[in-house]
Amino acid sequence: MKQMMLARVVCGALLGACTPLGLWIYEDPIVTVARVTLELREPRSSAASPVVVALDVHNRNDFPLSTTRMELSLRLDGIPIGRLKQDNRVAVATDGVSTVALPLKLEKQATPSHLRTLDTGSHVFLVSGRATFETPIGTRKVHFAEQGEMIFGRRSEE
Repeated sequence: MKQMMLARVVCGALLGACTPLGLWIYEDPIVTVARVTLELREPRSSAASPVVVALDVHNRNDFPLSTTRMELSLRLDGIPIGRLKQDNRVAVATDGVSTVALPLKLEKQATPSHLRTLDTGSHVFLVSGRATFETPIGTRKVHFAEQGEMIFGRRSEE
């Protein structure tokens, strides 16, 4: 009986030793949508995108992280509006939330006239993508997706 118990303890210790220590002390960041903006009314340069998605990146670790690649797509009312594939380094604060604003490349369906129809009222958004992070334990790819309803346009002032 004691030998069986000892064998189980030794087996458990060996299995536990096989798990890299970094996985015990590291948590993947949580990526959520902070806001989606359409900037159609204000003058802008021809190179600037009228569609911007801001993401909140919550780093729950006690050490800083940084992104090496961001990929995402946006749909409004089921229509593809824009996407982004960008290799760049963005620092993510230690044990906190960092907000990253990302201008999107417009899809073919996102014509100026179609975007103007989305500029007011309530619309359903779907943002999905993947963020690649550089961490002390190596590269991590974090998938995210969020769907919800947003109100665009100016609100009436009372």
